[in-house]
Amino acid sequence: MIKPNNYNDWTDPHTKVALGLFFLFLFIAFGYGAYKSHIATTSDIRYTIINFYEKYSDSKRIGMQVFYKVEGRYIYDNCFSNDCKKIIVGEKRLGFYFIKDPSIYDVIFEISVPDSVLVPEEGWKEIPEFLKPK
Repeated sequence: MIKPNNYNDWTDPHTKVALGLFFLFLFIAFGYGAYKSHIATTSDIRYTIINFYEKYSDSKRIGMQVFYKVEGRYIYDNCFSNDCKKIIVGEKRLGFYFIKDPSIYDVIFEISVPDSVLVPEEGWKEIPEFLKPK
């Protein structure tokens, strides 16, 4: 039987390496998703102010750079959701983070926060009355 020149079977070393890298990527992606799910179900949350301070773009995505205060220090991150793209630089929104891993956060886009509001050092355990939508 004549084999074509571009024929690859499962015993080819390059195919094994490519499959190994693919499964490693899947393991990392599902592992991170499982980690975030575990933190979200087992950790308490604290509410804070998310500050949108600069537009961000790289070669593939456009979004906003944000920061928020956690126990006296600031955490910086990038937000790439469609809601983040609609925010104007300098706006503040209410958000929350998880105590076990403060780098995991979410923004409540419906609640805008005035500049006069200051966050306590440990954050709010629940949404303050003056920020709740009426």
